[in-house]
Amino acid sequence: MKFSKYLQPFTIIIGIALLLIASLSFFIRTIPAFSGNTDVLLFVGMDDPTYQLRRIEQVIANYPNVSWFDPMTFFPYGQPMHWGPLFPFIGATVCILLGATTRPELISVSLFITCVMAVLMVPVVYLLVKKIADWKAGIIAAFFIAIIPGQFFFRSYYGYLDHHIGEVLFSTIFCLCYISTLVYCRKHPVDISNKETWKKPALFAFICGIAYVIGLSLMPTMILFALLVGIFTPVWFIIQRYLGHLGASALLVNSITFIVAIIGFFLIGIHAQGGLNYYTLGHPIAYFLLILGNIILFAFSFRLKDKPYWYYIAVILGVTVLGIILLAVLLPDLFKYLVDNAIGFFGSDDIHWKTIQEARPWTFDDAWRTFQYSLLLFGAGVAVLLYRLKKELCPSHAFTLIWAVVIFFSTWQHIRYEYYLAVPVAILSGIAVGFVLNLVKKPVQTPDESLSITEDQDHGHNAAKKKSGKEHQKPAVSAGRNKIRTLKGASYILLAIVLVLALLFSYLSLGRDLSVGAYNLNTDWRETTEWLEKNTPDPGLDYYAIYNKENYTYPDQAYGVMSWWDYGHIITFLGKRMPNANPFQYGVNGPNGSARFFMSQDEREANAILDNLSTRYVITDYEMDTGKFWAMSTWHNPDVGVYPYQRTFIFPNPDDPKSGVNYPLLTEEYYQTMISRLYNFDGSYTQPDNVHFLTYMRESASGLAAPLVVGGTQTNYTAAKTMIDAFDQEANPQYDVILANFGYSDPVSPVPALGHYRLIFESKTRTTPADMDDLRYVKIFEYVKGAKIPGEGILELEVNTNVGRTFTYRTQSVNGTFTVPYPTETTIGAVTVPGRYRNVETGAMYSITNEQTKQGLTG
Repeated sequence: MKFSKYLQPFTIIIGIALLLIASLSFFIRTIPAFSGNTDVLLFVGMDDPTYQLRRIEQVIANYPNVSWFDPMTFFPYGQPMHWGPLFPFIGATVCILLGATTRPELISVSLFITCVMAVLMVPVVYLLVKKIADWKAGIIAAFFIAIIPGQFFFRSYYGYLDHHIGEVLFSTIFCLCYISTLVYCRKHPVDISNKETWKKPALFAFICGIAYVIGLSLMPTMILFALLVGIFTPVWFIIQRYLGHLGASALLVNSITFIVAIIGFFLIGIHAQGGLNYYTLGHPIAYFLLILGNIILFAFSFRLKDKPYWYYIAVILGVTVLGIILLAVLLPDLFKYLVDNAIGFFGSDDIHWKTIQEARPWTFDDAWRTFQYSLLLFGAGVAVLLYRLKKELCPSHAFTLIWAVVIFFSTWQHIRYEYYLAVPVAILSGIAVGFVLNLVKKPVQTPDESLSITEDQDHGHNAAKKKSGKEHQKPAVSAGRNKIRTLKGASYILLAIVLVLALLFSYLSLGRDLSVGAYNLNTDWRETTEWLEKNTPDPGLDYYAIYNKENYTYPDQAYGVMSWWDYGHIITFLGKRMPNANPFQYGVNGPNGSARFFMSQDEREANAILDNLSTRYVITDYEMDTGKFWAMSTWHNPDVGVYPYQRTFIFPNPDDPKSGVNYPLLTEEYYQTMISRLYNFDGSYTQPDNVHFLTYMRESASGLAAPLVVGGTQTNYTAAKTMIDAFDQEANPQYDVILANFGYSDPVSPVPALGHYRLIFESKTRTTPADMDDLRYVKIFEYVKGAKIPGEGILELEVNTNVGRTFTYRTQSVNGTFTVPYPTETTIGAVTVPGRYRNVETGAMYSITNEQTKQGLTG
């Protein structure tokens, strides 16, 4: 190979341009790193990035081994790992090479990894677009991928340490290798009878297979690109048949690519059972079916080699339909498995998905907010490739179009795939701009010639036409002078439009990128989990060790920490404790799930859940009680969701009787949930003060989307309860009444005390104004058996928290017995109990030891 061509002035200029774009890409992503703040943990994203740091730490301690099972989360079962080994291996290797040994050093180094991966996208996208268009389109596409906002930018930003940007990088490298192979085979088709023609395509296919396996080792979602190849393959066969070939190129390339993929998969290993989003046996089965499909397509092509190509198309359609039917009839389990995985990947009606931010459907507002004017360029790029596909019949154009369509559809189902979509948008936008630049560059030529397709880009299709048409160019130009002037003017107008769109997109994207700021680890959760690590018993596991799932048993002293799944990873990483639920959505659903626990209105049911899970601590926060409450209620009962707890009512506008205002109100069911009783009332018996008594017209009677309030008053609970009891439902079938309030700590009925949960820590940040009850952002409760005190009435106990807040714990007797969680005249956790329990009615005082509360003994 002659390396002198890389030293040519033009090549150097291109290299400098790419270096500048890459530098821009790095700069806009790493601004927080150079802010002067040395506390790098503050920049780490809350959920997945903390767990990636945990995995990197674990690989460093066991280098080069990577764990496939983690008992430090999803207690008491342990978490099967569906994330691939490559990302933490890369992180650990970089940290070792750079000498990062302490946690701050490890974080400092690791947070740059995703930024560097985004930078590497610049030359990869340039090379890919240069293959299917030209250098101008490549430079523009590389610039677009550097600045494109939205999910791609956020997930490659300093602080968001996760594998998603790696998925994009390695899948795009695979597409670059595959497209390069398509371009070569278009110019040099494989002849099944000439082994000499097999060599280079076979080598290219092997490289494609290696690229695929690298992506697969990062995440099993790489199978999306096997699906992409599977959809594209019949199109490739049809193009080859139209050009007079049998399709040996597709057979050879796809077979070798996915034989390598099968071998690579088994080197990674089978680590789970279930869907294709795990490393399951479904992967090699899918790759084998893809290879088998290529063999069948080639066999039909060979048999029908003397028939017109449209015979072949008809046979393909017929065989496809017949194959689906036979698969469904002969192998129903496999058919169901593949269909279920496709539905799960591309979309699902399961309402639980709507509670996961990254799994919700993509809307038009989301699309425009991210890509804005590049969506128009994206559409123009699709039109350009369709035109070129028709003109050149190059499979690389068809592959790129199918790639764009598949990823666009995936993103429409789940917004998380927007980071994948950034690449097709950048590619097709660059192609659109490059196409128009070429139109203007040679305005005296016809549109077909204005593409300025090089010999490399036309893949050998137009060479003969160019040669044979030279002698006719001058007469054509002379005869069509007026038409050419019109085309010249139109090309400049089109250029102006495209450049305006490109500049608007660039300006808005850079503005949005530079306004991102920095990721901020929630300081209250950091404070809480760091306290948790230092002040709770050691669960008996080596945080850094790698354990095998087979026959694993937890030590006797192990215990779980109950919280909502969003916080599972930070409990593991900073608290070094074992959450019952985590952001993998494990431990959320089911009879012992965190949703059931926090939505329970019966302390005995909640206790049974913690007993079943061997859970010792419960952590609540402000968001669980407010903004995340709807998600917990949806997981608990998707049929009713938040409706029983938080209901929206229409209040008439007194200034305009024909209009109304929607207000959400909290019902009795909300205040009785475990999350409300713990967070709002610290587990204390609470009497209602003033409540809202509302009379409303049912939706069925009013025809409105929510109940219409027709009367109401704010009064004390006793009076309101009397009005509720006096309401005659039979006499007013279209109306109903309810007690509700606006405030989270303003119950509408008596809230019983919790006898088995005691506050032991709360974070500093206050979430309420000074004229309301003092609620802190995060609270830790310890679950105990509770001491027993014989008696009747109400007990009170003063409790002083670690932030200086004082509250009174109250509890009522049940069947002549008080069950109390706090010891007296001592410190428990970070909370101080200065006195003894006092019976409000008798004045009797009671002392309780910590041992009595833990063992459930009578005091």
